Amino acid sequence: MEAVYLFSEEGAVSFSLVPQGGDELFFEKGGADPLVQISCTGDATSIGFAAGETRHNSALTMSLKYVSQDVKRGDDTTVIETVVESGEGIKVSHFVECLDRQRGIVVYSKVHNRADSPLMIEAVSSVNICGLTPYTDDEARGRLVLHRFRSRWSAEGRHEARAIEDLLLEPSWADFAVRCEKFGTTGSMPVRGFFPFAAVEDTGRKVIWAVSLACSSSWQFETVRIDKGLSLSCGLADYDFGHWRKEIGPGEEFTTPEAYVTAARCDITEACDRLLDIQKGRLLPSQQTGSLPAIFNEYCTTWGEPSEENIGKILSVIGPGLYEYFVIDAGWYADLVTGWQDNMGDWNVASDLFPNGMKKVVRMINDAGMKAGIWFELEVVGKDSARASDPHLLTRDGKIIISGTRRFWDMRSEWVNDYLGTKVIDFLKDNGFEYIKIDYNDTIGIGCDGAESVGEGLRQTVEATKEFFGMIRRKVPGIAIEICSSGGHRLEPSFMELADYLSFSDAHEEREIPVIAADLQNLVLACKSQIWAVLRKDDEMKRIAYSICAGMFGVLCISGDVFELTKEKQDFANAGVEFYKTVSSVISDGFTHRYGPRQFSNRDLKGYQATVRFGRSGGALVIVHAFEHDGAQIVTVPLDRQYDIAGIYGYGDHRVRITDTFLSMEFDESFDAVAVYLK
Repeated sequence: MEAVYLFSEEGAVSFSLVPQGGDELFFEKGGADPLVQISCTGDATSIGFAAGETRHNSALTMSLKYVSQDVKRGDDTTVIETVVESGEGIKVSHFVECLDRQRGIVVYSKVHNRADSPLMIEAVSSVNICGLTPYTDDEARGRLVLHRFRSRWSAEGRHEARAIEDLLLEPSWADFAVRCEKFGTTGSMPVRGFFPFAAVEDTGRKVIWAVSLACSSSWQFETVRIDKGLSLSCGLADYDFGHWRKEIGPGEEFTTPEAYVTAARCDITEACDRLLDIQKGRLLPSQQTGSLPAIFNEYCTTWGEPSEENIGKILSVIGPGLYEYFVIDAGWYADLVTGWQDNMGDWNVASDLFPNGMKKVVRMINDAGMKAGIWFELEVVGKDSARASDPHLLTRDGKIIISGTRRFWDMRSEWVNDYLGTKVIDFLKDNGFEYIKIDYNDTIGIGCDGAESVGEGLRQTVEATKEFFGMIRRKVPGIAIEICSSGGHRLEPSFMELADYLSFSDAHEEREIPVIAADLQNLVLACKSQIWAVLRKDDEMKRIAYSICAGMFGVLCISGDVFELTKEKQDFANAGVEFYKTVSSVISDGFTHRYGPRQFSNRDLKGYQATVRFGRSGGALVIVHAFEHDGAQIVTVPLDRQYDIAGIYGYGDHRVRITDTFLSMEFDESFDAVAVYLK
């Protein structure tokens, strides 16, 4: 890739990125579109009816003039710092960082207040890519597409591609009136509505620019157009969209969240894979083994009623050596009167469920050859908790924030950190837990008191939460951390990089699991994406294959009626877990090609979905799920070379065969699945 810096006669500097090559580039077709978009109180918005919609190209932004540029090259890293400054003492440093082995760059900005009085900023971008598309001297009518990934509870990661014209982002006849498509999320669930991701594709030149934002609080993306050049920017949600403003005192500075950026001649799937390089480069050493664990979580077995008796019953049937972790999920703290769903915050072990304490159960799990894990929703306090009116809860306008049945700890508080240090960290250490599942099942909304704006209060609180997660890892060496938020509401880069494993969705046992899991391979490292495979006593054998094959899109997590399965079904499920372990190196580090019709509805699946995941160190894994269909359905997928079939997991004869460089199989019934390992 080539970083492109564009200088105007007035001293403004803009930024873009292109795949390396000798193409003629037409950046002069658009006006200045500065590399950092920033606005403060009292600032003038752009002309063209922008007020209340976008701060793009505000008066402060347009006043920033180029000062210097420094390029530092290390053994494997290049850092470009570009400095711009306004006459009012505002200095902004724009950073581009690139590791040689990665196909994406990291971009962020630092705002320095060099004036004698405070500066109240109300918008600042992490990145602004201008001049899209530079491969034509006109407005590129009919060839620009905006890619996004939408997300809802149990429907995470659905890809959307919209023509720029459909979004009314064509320039007007007079190159006047700002065109802006602004989207994002407000609150403490950063993946609610959309993933913090966007890409612009030039279908005429087959070049794509993709951006993923590492932001855990309210965020926004904007595609903005005034003239023939389109821009793509993102950052913290501004005051208009996310109620965020931040005061920077004299001599102080503020750093924006990181944006991961790439530009390449490729399709959207490869563009997403290029961005995942950055997260892959930040894996902990323990996460770089190349093999994946099998996990057993008892939640869909007991549905919130774990106990020493139930866990002993499960351990007696799942067998030693199959699972690395056994996770005790919600309900272990249940109160005899109020139950378990709304008393989070007290965190007292239920003596009726665990009469011999938690240590004994951990020993039982360890004696069965597994590491013990446990569930917490540590940031919240339920309505039935003794802490439900605690003075250390978050407030807005002086009133405790209540979302559904939950209140929220002020994670910035030293008292809260000490309290949770005892209730969570000491509990983990004292009982010998080696895995924690951290759930989060509601959002605080626009923000909270305790800062210069409710949006800044939100940002500070979420950053304090991440610091507490880091404290868990430091104080409980070797702990594995799973991050969950009603399934996938925290699947953004900065949260994901804190985790060993990530809950992919709450679609525990739905037919759409393979579709959601495959969608999420665009946005989540497969070696972290933990996928439910829930087994029921009434499941047909083909349904067991369907569930376990879906789990092979990431880290397999088994649950369900394991002590009520027939021996035949249990043996078949165990064989699926063993097959998963055999192919885990391909799952962990590979690239997936996907085939089959686009599903109009995830709840009414038709035809089939087929994927081929090529392992970067060799081998391939083919997973095919047959959905609703009539008669025999033959599925054929292309391979990149000659392979031999090294293993098959499925039930019945699917007539799997290789012909030249194509793999084919046949399905006689709906909702069946097969996984094929190729060498």
